[in-house]
Amino acid sequence: MSRGSVRYIDSTYIYGQHAVAAPVSNPVIYGRFPKHVQKKSPFDKLNKLLSIVLLMLVLLSLVSYYFVSDSEKNMNKLGREIVALSNENIELQNRLDNLHSFNKIDTIIHNNSALDTAKKIIEVPAVNIVSAPNAAPVSVNYNWSIGY
Repeated sequence: MSRGSVRYIDSTYIYGQHAVAAPVSNPVIYGRFPKHVQKKSPFDKLNKLLSIVLLMLVLLSLVSYYFVSDSEKNMNKLGREIVALSNENIELQNRLDNLHSFNKIDTIIHNNSALDTAKKIIEVPAVNIVSAPNAAPVSVNYNWSIGY
């Protein structure tokens, strides 16, 4: 077997078309070696705690943003309704003033009975018409001076 035709993949090697498990080589050191458990450093615990706190604050800010935007939307809706009611109130006040003025005129007419006076005949004594006397035409002589 030539070295050029052998390819190693993990613990197996391929010779030509066939995969053959590599023989286990003899280890240099024999014995039982327990895995070393690495304790988390206090910085890792603090980092995880701060990440959780940050995540909770972000979620809290999203929820509060939702409620603030919803209340602002409601405030804008109420503002538009207030403007519409105010404009309607102005129109109704103008109509009321107009009707109130007609009512005042109507009560004045009924109280004074101004319409009944047309039924009465008012007699006026005859007046002698005196014509103006014929006056002589007035002629005025002006001495015109040019330039002064």
